[in-house]
Amino acid sequence: MVTVEPTGVVLVRPGAELTIADLFRSWGQPLTPDRMASFAGRVRVYVGGRRRRGTAGAVRLTPHSEIVLEVGPYVPPHAAYHFPPGA
Repeated sequence: MVTVEPTGVVLVRPGAELTIADLFRSWGQPLTPDRMASFAGRVRVYVGGRRRRGTAGAVRLTPHSEIVLEVGPYVPPHAAYHFPPGA
């Protein structure tokens, strides 16, 4: 898995079964219910523009998943992202 652009798009090897927790672990950054990297506060997760209950780290990285993690005031997440051709 690797991130290659500032949009936060993550490339995952086909067949890999990875989660958001794996991504943060690869960066050497903490991810807990109250911390996301250097941001302190309640961590909320959205998948496809919809709030998802549970631990953010448990969310699986699947092809074309649109995952948003938020800390702080609510900002409506984008419901769609236009992936580059061939992605």
